[in-house]
Amino acid sequence: MTQVKAGSLAGELLKNAGVSYLFGIPGGHVYPLMEGCKEAGIPFIGVRNEMNAAFAAEGWALTTGKLGACTGTAGPGVTNLITGMGNAKCGGYPVLYLGGRAKLAEFDVNQLQDFETLPVVSSICKYSKAVYDPARLPEYMQRCATMAISGRPGPVYFEMARNYMEGEIETDELPKLLPILAQGEGRTKADPAAVAKAVELIDKAERPIVMAGGGAWWSQAQDALKAFVEKTGVPFYTRNAARGMISDFHPLYGGLAYNHPVLLNTLPMVDLIVIVGTRPGYTLHPQHLATGVPIIRIDIDPAEITSMVDVTVPLVGDARAVLEQLTEGCAEAKRDTWLAAVNEVKSNVMMSAMPGLMCEDTPIHPMRLLFELYQYAAINNDTIFCIDGGDAATWGSAVLPATGPGQHLSLGATCFGPLGVGMGYAMASKLAHPEKTVIMFTGDGAFGYNVMEYDTCIRYGINIITVILNDKQWGMILRSEAKKTEGLDPIGLQLRETHYEEIVTALGGYGEFVTDPNEIGPALQRAIESGVPACINVMTDPQYGPNF
Repeated sequence: MTQVKAGSLAGELLKNAGVSYLFGIPGGHVYPLMEGCKEAGIPFIGVRNEMNAAFAAEGWALTTGKLGACTGTAGPGVTNLITGMGNAKCGGYPVLYLGGRAKLAEFDVNQLQDFETLPVVSSICKYSKAVYDPARLPEYMQRCATMAISGRPGPVYFEMARNYMEGEIETDELPKLLPILAQGEGRTKADPAAVAKAVELIDKAERPIVMAGGGAWWSQAQDALKAFVEKTGVPFYTRNAARGMISDFHPLYGGLAYNHPVLLNTLPMVDLIVIVGTRPGYTLHPQHLATGVPIIRIDIDPAEITSMVDVTVPLVGDARAVLEQLTEGCAEAKRDTWLAAVNEVKSNVMMSAMPGLMCEDTPIHPMRLLFELYQYAAINNDTIFCIDGGDAATWGSAVLPATGPGQHLSLGATCFGPLGVGMGYAMASKLAHPEKTVIMFTGDGAFGYNVMEYDTCIRYGINIITVILNDKQWGMILRSEAKKTEGLDPIGLQLRETHYEEIVTALGGYGEFVTDPNEIGPALQRAIESGVPACINVMTDPQYGPNF
């Protein structure tokens, strides 16, 4: 009889599930799993805080559309993953969290890091399981991976006690290793009668728009979405994980599907809205969709179809499959007059922003900093932006372009809003796309969450670039809360003119401190040419914040 280590089998199963990297911190309870992943050809990326491992795993999902994976050792290692789990739940991100647990004999006797994590994570995760029979590893690992990527994706947690993970299994006892159901395989189409009603509305509409969100991305519907808008001539607006599914520079791109002036000034003219895989909320208020015009809504979750939206035609099904149905049924159309009106709105909003975009003042206007990055990405379409912070995330999500699928990852893509996502997102994006330029755009407050991950970048050769909007304050809270108590000193909201770039330099990277707006572009170019992880610390004017 042949025996195999449980850790080795787990590594093989993760490989079978499509896992490409495992992010985490080494710990005794998960070390057999780490060894198994190495044997299976899955590299381990050792971060400096498990929270960043969770964000890197979801960053992998956001930039590739595939399952991300991370690990935390028993007790505090797992609890450090919980912020990531919360974000993955709110965003519907397919992430597999692999937790350690003390040996069974050590349960409830105050042994090192013994902690009953399952009741904690089960309230957050789509599915969670502790496995006590190593022979059932294949069954449960397959179920975990499938649960993470199927339907509305989400976080899934798996753990195995250390004595089982260290043990060996008779291979004769194992069930046949089955392939994981491919993401999107067996796509669910919408009811043909409902599709016919939707097609009739689309063909009759004179001023329709499409708003696409994360559900379209997890369906990997970029080609289907492009085919639909190009055949019908319908302008499209993207949000959350759908940013970049079709480039912002496509002629039919209308703008952001957020509470943004472009969309808000367009909606009063619209006579049909097609919503694809997204939910209203903090960044798209439901009242903006209560315009009285017909709404077609595509969602894989029947319970979501009519949530917060008065839907005329509900289309329950996979976004890609339903878009293909609509494309097949709709007539070819050119809506040049409507597109001209959409572009006029965009142009007017851009003109209103020009004073900030072209500002030569020092400290630097935040919009000028963003404009310099925008210009770089407009020329270099292989740029990936990973956006973090409060005001910085609002600015960045609104201004920085999405030039390709999985190339615009933002804190603002969920209602959870956890500061600190940027570094994990950036590391994962560079690992997934080593040929692309990866820029983390962050505020100075959020940068403090993960600056030591530059050590991780140096160790693994992950050459990202961070651009810090440094206004020496927690600007979003200063503007939203402190103004309510005018005349009183703000509490805990002031930071310092800290030379974060010197920390990066000390760790072995490249850094620049920028105070002149005309030096932003050259500093970015030097950072790219440095060939090491880099940081550009840009001092901006604290008086300016987003006005949308």
